[in-house]
Parts: sequence; structure tokens; C-alpha cells
Amino acid sequence: MNDPLEALTEDIDLNAVLSLTGSDLESAIEADGAAAHDDQPPDEGAVRRYTDAPLTDDMIAALDGWLDNDRLHTISDKIVTEHVDTILLLLIAVRDGACGKELLQDIRRLFGTDLSPGTVYPHLNDLADNGLLEMQKLSKRKIYSLSDPDAALARIDHAADQLLLFAFVLKSGLTDCNAEQSQSHRSESDE
Repeated sequence: MNDPLEALTEDIDLNAVLSLTGSDLESAIEADGAAAHDDQPPDEGAVRRYTDAPLTDDMIAALDGWLDNDRLHTISDKIVTEHVDTILLLLIAVRDGACGKELLQDIRRLFGTDLSPGTVYPHLNDLADNGLLEMQKLSKRKIYSLSDPDAALARIDHAADQLLLFAFVLKSGLTDCNAEQSQSHRSESDE
């Protein structure tokens, strides 16, 4: 079992996966949101953002390198859509609350996927109906926050574990198939 694990770790640069590098979050958000807030007078020294939920220093550190990352943009739209509940919970947890527009923008910037509001909002409503999210209505927006952060984070952790296990099984199987195929080609050439 060690051989497939070694092959998997050779194929995956864990440092690149766990600490993705990309554009600085502050400048990415500022560039994306500059036009959205042109009608508001800028505060002295404030960074203009596209968000209604403020970005904390902790959140900026957590998201640093995620946005506009070419590696994440290679994930298929279908996979993003299949795991949208987990993605939404994670983004809401990292942001400590967010509106639907922010979540749509984050998904687009994270994965290069343009999900429609008709895809995302029903998932937000289902997560709220299932007790994972609370919804606060503002004048023109709804802000979603985690109603039970421990349960939401456990759900995200379980989904991540399942996906990693699934990836490991696929990579292990592929490694075995490649080894068998290579052995078969060597046997044929020896004859």
C-alpha cells in the first residue's frame, strides 16, 4: 500500500495544493470591486471591496492565493456544481457570513465557474431549511451565516475526507494499471 501512496504524493505537490499562490487578495478584490462602488465616497485609507460582509484580516489570510488561481480554474464546472453545498458552507465560514452575490462572485473567482443564481440560491435555501444556515434579511440582500459552525465544519471535513479517499483510490488504481501496462510492454519487447 506504500507504493501507491508514494506515487500519489509524487504526483501531487501538497505544498502547492495546501498553500496555493496567486494574486494578492486585497488587490484582486479592489480591482474587481472598483466599479461596483464608484458612487460611494471612499473612506480615508479604506480598501474598496465588492462585498457587503466585511473582509477581516483573518479571512484575507485564509483566502490569500485562492482567488484567480489558474490551478483551481481547471476544476470542471460539473464538479463545482456537484459540491456546491460544501463550497457554499466553506465560503460562508471563511467570510463569517455572506450574501448570495458575494458567493456567486467568489465561486466564479475561485473556480472560473459562472453558476447562475437559479443554481446557487436554492442550495442556500436548502441549507437554511436544514438548519445549517441562518438568513438575515437586509434592505436589498440576505446575509447567510452558519447557524451551527461545528456541524457545518464537520460536514465540510467529511466531504473533504471522502473526496481525498476517492482521489486516492483512483490514483492508486491508475498507478497499478500503468505498472501492469508497463510490465506487459516489457514482456512483449523481451520476446
